[in-house]
Amino acid sequence: MPTLPKTARLPLAALLLLTASSMALSQKPAPTPPAPPTTPAQPVISDDSVDDFSDLNRNLANLREKIGKVRDVVAKNEDPNVPANQREQFQHSVAQLLASFADDGEVAKLGKAAVDFVNKRLADAEQDTNFPPDQRTALATRWRRIATQTETAVASLETTRKDLAEKLKLLQSKADFVDQMEKLKQARAVLDAIGDLSDQRQTVTGRIRDLLQGKPSGDTGDDPNM
Repeated sequence: MPTLPKTARLPLAALLLLTASSMALSQKPAPTPPAPPTTPAQPVISDDSVDDFSDLNRNLANLREKIGKVRDVVAKNEDPNVPANQREQFQHSVAQLLASFADDGEVAKLGKAAVDFVNKRLADAEQDTNFPPDQRTALATRWRRIATQTETAVASLETTRKDLAEKLKLLQSKADFVDQMEKLKQARAVLDAIGDLSDQRQTVTGRIRDLLQGKPSGDTGDDPNM
């Protein structure tokens, strides 16, 4: 058989190489078949299942109550009249206390009345002729001691009264600060309600898991997040 010229052999080799490469690329691995669907585990009936189910019912009821509490707190905060009413109530309380602790206010008058009372009783005891002199002296000594203690207590009250009156005046003048504190209190109430709801949700999740797996209630060996 005659030998092909060198120039004819080169295109044939390139053609064979191209054909082999095409065949290699066309031979892709077969796709992995999808996994068969997992059959849900069937509930396990144990001796404690009835009690566990009752406990679950209670927790479900608590969960509904927590949802209702969050709903009520959020709805209350969305009411435009609530902040204004609460602010007015706060300012009214401050005004009443300021009137009580002001000079010549109710607190100052009560302190003066207490001192006047014990001093009058002391004077009566010193002049009471119904007792022998030694008993009269003993009674007067006791009244004098009480009078001294009362005057000391009233003097301390007077100092704190004036200090509190000044602070109440300052608080009364800071309406913007009071408004922000009220809003922060409302936000904290929402946060607390949501936290309670989250805790109850976790409890219910654990109870359902335990009931389905036949575990006694309270067995927290697994993650409660199903």
